[in-house]
Amino acid sequence: MNVDTKIVSRLETLIQMGGEVLLTKSTKNDVGNSYLGDFAVSSELSSQWATSCLNILDRVFGRQSDHYTLFKEYVENCEMYSYAVKAFGVLKAAKDDYENGFLLETRSLIQAEVFDDFLDQAKHLFDNGYQAPAAVIAGSVLEDGLRKLCVRNGIMLPAKPKLDTMNSELAKSSVYNVLTQKRITALADLRNRAAHGNWNEFTADDVAQMIVQIRAFMETHFT
Repeated sequence: MNVDTKIVSRLETLIQMGGEVLLTKSTKNDVGNSYLGDFAVSSELSSQWATSCLNILDRVFGRQSDHYTLFKEYVENCEMYSYAVKAFGVLKAAKDDYENGFLLETRSLIQAEVFDDFLDQAKHLFDNGYQAPAAVIAGSVLEDGLRKLCVRNGIMLPAKPKLDTMNSELAKSSVYNVLTQKRITALADLRNRAAHGNWNEFTADDVAQMIVQIRAFMETHFT
């Protein structure tokens, strides 16, 4: 399950939980409070729901986002049914906006963080003498990055696109220049040599430079 799927899945779970909160609509909540001109919802369930929602909205959208600030405003009175309904609407909008690609900057930052984690793993392997596995992991990061760049730029891909194909299409679409295309071809070749156990065909310094170059490429296109 990739990071986008996990985020959407979590938002769906919280939307379902929000629906359960709204189903507790009553003239009084579970601590006996009633609200003039409004209904109440379960204070315990609404509090748990609000806390979980604020956590993911903060982590995914940021505290300065409309999604977070509006939701936080409404859930300050989330034990009141009308405010819980408004907060529920904000959460649904957040999921729709994320799922339909209206948060490209947010997605890019999340993807960059994931790529960075894997490159840190590659660096750790390299530092401990495992050059070939380090090259394979770094190369996989590059391949996944190219795939995401193709999707972002509307480049149609087959079910299992080859790295060379993606590299060529991205250069043709001017996402990057021919020089970058040639560098990526060389990095992909190093990854393939490492994956096939041709360890005498590259050096430790080659792998070290590979990790540096891939990190620089990801920082350029995903931050």
